[in-house]
Amino acid sequence: MLEESPALSEHSKAPGILPRTLEIFAGWGLLDRFIDRGSFLRQIRAWTPRRNEPLFTVDLSPLEPITAAAGILILPQNRTEQLLYETARDSGLVDVRFGHRVAGFEEDPTGVTVSAETGGGRTLIRGMFVVGSDGPHSAVRQTLGLSLEGKTYPARLLLADVRVGEPRNSLQWPRLSTRDRSALGGIRIERDLWRLIATLDKKTTDDEATSPPFVAKLVEALLGEGPFELVWANTFRIHCRTSPHFRRGRVLLAGDAAHINSPAGGQGMNSGIQDAHNLSWKLARALAGGDVEALLASYEAERRPAILTNVDRYTDLLTRGVLLAPQVLRLGALGLARLAMRVPPVTSRTLRRAGMLDTHYTESPLISGRGDLPGTRAPNARLTRDGVPLRLHDLVTRGDAALLLFDDGRLPGWDVQNLVRRLQGVEGIRVVRVASSTSAATSGDYVDVDGTVWSELRLRPGTAALVRPDAHIGWIAERPTADELVSGVSRAVGR
Repeated sequence: MLEESPALSEHSKAPGILPRTLEIFAGWGLLDRFIDRGSFLRQIRAWTPRRNEPLFTVDLSPLEPITAAAGILILPQNRTEQLLYETARDSGLVDVRFGHRVAGFEEDPTGVTVSAETGGGRTLIRGMFVVGSDGPHSAVRQTLGLSLEGKTYPARLLLADVRVGEPRNSLQWPRLSTRDRSALGGIRIERDLWRLIATLDKKTTDDEATSPPFVAKLVEALLGEGPFELVWANTFRIHCRTSPHFRRGRVLLAGDAAHINSPAGGQGMNSGIQDAHNLSWKLARALAGGDVEALLASYEAERRPAILTNVDRYTDLLTRGVLLAPQVLRLGALGLARLAMRVPPVTSRTLRRAGMLDTHYTESPLISGRGDLPGTRAPNARLTRDGVPLRLHDLVTRGDAALLLFDDGRLPGWDVQNLVRRLQGVEGIRVVRVASSTSAATSGDYVDVDGTVWSELRLRPGTAALVRPDAHIGWIAERPTADELVSGVSRAVGR
C-alpha cells in the first residue's frame, strides 16, 4: 500500500460511521474496538440553543431485527484511519509505505508496474492489480484518462473543530441553530472537542471564515459564551461527482478517487469503505484462481450504480433541502420530516437509507436467481444454533460465503453431505441449514429466532440462497436441483 503523506492525518474529517459500515467492521473483528473509542448513538436527539426539549428525535431501534449495529458511531476519521492502519499492519499481510507518491503505471497481460516517487528517488513496484484510492485528485484515475463528472453546488461550507470546557461540554448534542439564515450545526466528537459545520455566504472570504473571530460567533451561537480553542478549520466547495468508470483492465478506483459527495448524510467515507469491502473479497478470489474478468467487471457493475442511485440522490436531497435551502424551507423540511417519521413504513425506509442498509446490486455478472432478492443485502438477523446466539452475517466473516438451505423438510431428494462434497471445489463456502422455528430444527440447524430472515426474504421452505462475503445475496432459487445449485453458487462467487 502506497501513501503519499509521510504519516496518517491528524485531522478529524468525517466523524460519523453508519450501520452498514459498522457491520463491515464487525466482520473484520473490529467492532468492539471502534465502539470503545467513540460515542455510539442508538437514538439521535437534535437540540437547539434556546429550547429545553429536542427539536426532533430519531430512534434507530427499529433496525435491530436486521442489523447488529442499530446506531451511529461518532468517531473522528483520524481515529478510524489509525485503527484500520493498526489492523492492517498487525496482520502481517500488508506493507504500508508512507511518503510514496504514485507517478504512473504500466499494465500488461499479467499485471501492473507502478512507478512511485519517494524522498530517495523513484521506485518500481509490481502487482497483479492496482486499486487507486488516492482521493479526488487521484493520480491513478488521471493516468487512466478519467475525470470526476457531475456538479458543484453554488455554496461553500466551513468545518471547524473547537475545544471548550465545562459546562458547555455537557450540552446535549447534536445541536442545530434554526434562527440563522445559514445552516449551522455541531456534534461532540471527543470529550472536549466539537465539530461545527456552517454554510457560508458569498461575501465571507475563506481567510475570514477560518479566523478565530468568525468561528467565535459560531461557537457562541451554538454552544454559548466562553473561551474556546480553535484546533482546525477549513472551507471547501460541495461536489457531487463520479468517475465514468471504476475499472479499466487490472486497475480499479475506490473511495474519493471514484466519487465525491456532499457531507450531508455522512455517506462519503462510509461509501468508500463499502467500495473496499465489495472489492476485497473479489480480488482475493481472483488471486486464488477465480474468474478474473467476471470478478473485476462486477465491481464497477455493482458499486457505480449504487453510488449514482443511492449515495448521490440521498446526499443531493439533503444538501438542497437542508444545507442550502432558505431558512423557511429548511424549517419546513424539518417539520415535514418529523411528521413522516411517525409513519412506520416511512420510518423503516428512511432508516435503512440513512444507515446504507438498502443497497441493491441490480446488474452484475455474478448475480442470478429468482425475483428481486438477488443483489440485496441479507438482513443481519438473530439466529441460534444449539442454543448459542449469533447473527446471520457472522456466517460470512473473513471472506467466506454461506449457502443457506431453508429446508423444513422440503428440499429436493439429495442429502447435504453429498452437496458439501460437490462444493468442495468451490473454496470458502459454508453450507448451513436455517429452520423457521425451534420445532422445525434438527441438531446442528440454525434457527431464525424472530423469523426475520424468512419474512424479510419472503421465503418458502425448500429455498436455497448464497450469501456472499459482503453479505449480499448472490443467488437464490426455490427447490433447485443439485446441478442448478452448484452452478448458481459457482457463478455467485466468481468461480
